[in-house]
Amino acid sequence: MKTVKRPTILTVLCIASFLLSIISFPAIFSPFIKKKGDFIPALSGILISMEFIAIVGIWYMKKWAVFFYLVTFLLSQSLWLSIDNWAVWRFIFSLIFLIFIAVSYKKMDDNL
Repeated sequence: MKTVKRPTILTVLCIASFLLSIISFPAIFSPFIKKKGDFIPALSGILISMEFIAIVGIWYMKKWAVFFYLVTFLLSQSLWLSIDNWAVWRFIFSLIFLIFIAVSYKKMDDNL
């Protein structure tokens, strides 16, 4: 099993993403989200959990996590747009994260 050195910028972005996903988890219990529908809190909780799982995979430099993060990014942006909770900073941060992930993709491990 080969060990891959994670770039420093990716380490910083992973830590920031961990913190953002932990901070955003209580938001699923907010009155704003609850008013949007019965399944919206569950969907946002699932998407936040999926994002956390993808970040853990990226932390361990796994290629599957890149695709998992991309799918989660697209689904969460669609959800936030549909419930009028879209934020530019979330979009820009995720795009920057995806760019640095793409740069490091060739160094990542194929194995689970």
